[in-house]
Amino acid sequence: MKDKIIKYLCALFAILLMASCYDRDIIDSKEFNHFMPPVENVTLQDADNSVTLSWTVPKDIPEDIVRPARIEIQVVENGIYRQKVTLSETDPSHADIKVEAGKPYRFIIKMVSSIKNENRVKGESDQIYSKGVIVSR
Repeated sequence: MKDKIIKYLCALFAILLMASCYDRDIIDSKEFNHFMPPVENVTLQDADNSVTLSWTVPKDIPEDIVRPARIEIQVVENGIYRQKVTLSETDPSHADIKVEAGKPYRFIIKMVSSIKNENRVKGESDQIYSKGVIVSR
């Protein structure tokens, strides 16, 4: 009986010890003072076995973002992530992507870059993503 009480108290002490180390500030800290605008004027031209996505890069990219940014296109086939196509902002503003005829596709286009060294905050990610623009086939 005494052993059970000691084990119970040790387990209770361990739980209390771990609960007291819970740092809510890390979870709640969402203050991020950088913004990446999404691509604009996205269009999709559909052919049988390929699609051509076109877009324009926004002009209002903040000065604290490293240029040129990257354009990432996530290809989702039938609800399943299939591939990611990455282009530079300086590449032509379109991408030709092979698809299978008759299957539904979604394309998520994002701008991605990093924050310049002088504007980085220690302990925070330097990667910044725009909101994704979604077009469907």
